Amino acid sequence: MKNKIIFAALAIGLTIFSSCEKQLDVNPVSAVAPEAVGPADAPKLLNGIYDALQSGNTSFYYLSYATEDLSADNLVYRATFFQHGEIDNNAILTNNVLVARYFIGPYAIIQRANDLLEILNSGAVPDATKKPLLTQTYFLRAYAYYRLVTLFGPVPIVFNRDVVKVPRKSQDEVYNQIIADLKASIDAGTDFTDAKFASIQASKALLARVYLIRKNYPLAKQYADEVINSGKFQVTSNYASIFTTPYVSTEHIFKLNFTATEAQQSLDFFLQHPSMPGGGRAELPVDQSLVNAYEAGDTRKAASIQEVLAPTANPGWYCKKYQDPSGNGALPFSILRISEMYLISGEAQFMISNSGTDAVALSRINDVRTKRGLGALATVSLQSFIRERRVELAFEGTRWTDMKRAPSTTNPAKSMATVFLEAKGRTINDELYPIPQDAITTNDLLLPNNPGYN
Repeated sequence: MKNKIIFAALAIGLTIFSSCEKQLDVNPVSAVAPEAVGPADAPKLLNGIYDALQSGNTSFYYLSYATEDLSADNLVYRATFFQHGEIDNNAILTNNVLVARYFIGPYAIIQRANDLLEILNSGAVPDATKKPLLTQTYFLRAYAYYRLVTLFGPVPIVFNRDVVKVPRKSQDEVYNQIIADLKASIDAGTDFTDAKFASIQASKALLARVYLIRKNYPLAKQYADEVINSGKFQVTSNYASIFTTPYVSTEHIFKLNFTATEAQQSLDFFLQHPSMPGGGRAELPVDQSLVNAYEAGDTRKAASIQEVLAPTANPGWYCKKYQDPSGNGALPFSILRISEMYLISGEAQFMISNSGTDAVALSRINDVRTKRGLGALATVSLQSFIRERRVELAFEGTRWTDMKRAPSTTNPAKSMATVFLEAKGRTINDELYPIPQDAITTNDLLLPNNPGYN
């Protein structure tokens, strides 16, 4: 560690937990030598990881949370920023600046997490300080790898700052690393207190999602049920309250906060129409197929999308989940919510039982539907859960991954994503994003690129 410098943006205005607020009442610094780090400094370094999750030095989250919806069938490209058009057309070039940010950005999170873990695991930090930091740091590193593997597939796994070229690891290896980090987070044992901070419940929720993607249905159900049975979260009957001020809800397991002065969220700017509260530029309207996906009486529709009528310029449907009426982008992004745990539990149970009338599967999906103003289903299928996830989690960064893992109804031998791509004249190769050319120029061990991009 002697020759390494640990970079951490320590002035992002976040606190760790309410019990740690006094520890963070310090002047911010931009870098600190590891040998100079003491127990009191370790919590401050965690802020740098959260900062990287918000934006990092590469503006990672400039629309990265919308990219799954844009690749999929929830958003469409309308305006002039052609990089958005490449993502919407599933025809991404290796020099796409947005995709380069989505690849590089998570490594800022991973690098800062590695730095802090090296300090925490050195034995110099007492357990009372260390354990809450371990819970959060392992989760944040796992989430960064989750973002990478779901978009890019095989990616490098790194544990330190050694300046060496690192080859890509298989998707199985990356997922195994995610699972190991999330289990380490849980082992550290810090319970949920506030959705702004990672907790063992957040790690269990992400594990449930990962196991669902990996088709390990017993473990997906186990971890989803553990979050549900914790009693710390509830599916609300007021869906709109999740996404409106003061942005506090019993639904939130983990959310990323943005403020008016630091790391402003850009989703409202690009997804909203200028006539909507807080404004916007109408860059990415809602796909009509999502509008049609809402059933009559579904309260999620009015809370999620809004129609702008002619003769107003650029009429159409627009996302309204990300509204800050002040126009400052001071609103959170929901990363994990309890309703998803009900849907994961139900889907996993259905896949285990292979019964459309399984009582547990029906109970789980209907617990969500009835809170959204809809009637209970009498039978379910895998597509019941995929459809429910689409309207429940619209614009929350899950749709493209869902389409890649779910079989098409018209051709079950292919995924929904592949059939969607083929209708555009694309191929299965376009399910993954390309490794950016800038990264390959720096590290030729990233080659070969994903199929179709070489």
